[in-house]
Amino acid sequence: MTQLVVEKKALLESMENDGEFLKTLIGIFLADCPGKLAAIRAGVVAHDPGEVMKASHSLKGSVGVFAAKRAVDAAQNLEDMGREGKQEGLGEAFALLEQEMALVSLALEGIAKEAV
Repeated sequence: MTQLVVEKKALLESMENDGEFLKTLIGIFLADCPGKLAAIRAGVVAHDPGEVMKASHSLKGSVGVFAAKRAVDAAQNLEDMGREGKQEGLGEAFALLEQEMALVSLALEGIAKEAV
């Protein structure tokens, strides 16, 4: 059995079953997420470990609200790489984060449509 990217029932319960609030929160996240990913990408391209660390930390906190473990882990990995000043493997780690974030975004869009 595969783990869901975002577990709708648990997420709604964590929001005290307030579908409207959840929908609003998802909307904010989906609007904000591309900018956070762009900041990480810019740090990777510029070989700026400080920016990678900072931007990954910010995204990790945002996606953590939705308990999307694989995306949180991918962001944590990039944050750690930035903190340690690692350059090797940054591109691959960022590609994995982008993939996980695409799955999270898709899942959240579906949940938002059903949340009210």
